[in-house]
Amino acid sequence: LRPWCWYCEREFEDEKVLMQHQKAKHFKCGMCPRRLNTAGGLAVHIQQVHKLEPENLPRIENALPGRDGYEVEIFGMEGIPAPDVADYKRRKEIELGLAAGSISQPQPKRPKIENRLLSEDELRAQLEAHKALMGASSDAPAATAAPEATAAVYNAPPTAYATPPAPTPGIPPLGASPPPGLPGMSPPPFMPGFPPLGPFPGAPPLAPPFPGMPGFPPGYVLSCGFDFIHG
Repeated sequence: LRPWCWYCEREFEDEKVLMQHQKAKHFKCGMCPRRLNTAGGLAVHIQQVHKLEPENLPRIENALPGRDGYEVEIFGMEGIPAPDVADYKRRKEIELGLAAGSISQPQPKRPKIENRLLSEDELRAQLEAHKALMGASSDAPAATAAPEATAAVYNAPPTAYATPPAPTPGIPPLGASPPPGLPGMSPPPFMPGFPPLGPFPGAPPLAPPFPGMPGFPPGYVLSCGFDFIHG
């Protein structure tokens, strides 16, 4: 049985929509835009705000005959008189062609959780239950380790690595020790294929070294290219 309104017997998907319907259609004040939650709240509002006496209260709007008064306090599905519930169920069974008693009343709302401080014994019992739960979970086998991140990826292209440049013939690679006989990799005294430089044509020969200067044997003259040429 779906939630239904006692005032107009209209059915709804859930009780929340039913209560919104009651506020908009049955518990709305006819003298101001105010909407109330129950018929009793509407009656109090009219008497206090609009100063009407109880015998002068307007009837509840959009209600069936005999259900437009303030005597029954309805809030959603709560407060509906039991005879009216039984009569509505019987009429719905006849309408749907069902056997008597096959329709049940909608489930009541979940009971409210009582917010209160727990006693010392209740706290101790909850702590013991938590310890037992944690101990049972620690005895479970450990999960399988994840595969290594270095595992091959399916359909992944091969990794390309840069090839080092080939060494130039005659030049040792960077960081290698020079070959024997070439300490410090000193440059050659002249370019291969060219003769040593001598005095420019028409220029007088350089003066001979000072007498007694070591390192210059007799008969050698110092040229412009700092090469020793035999005279």
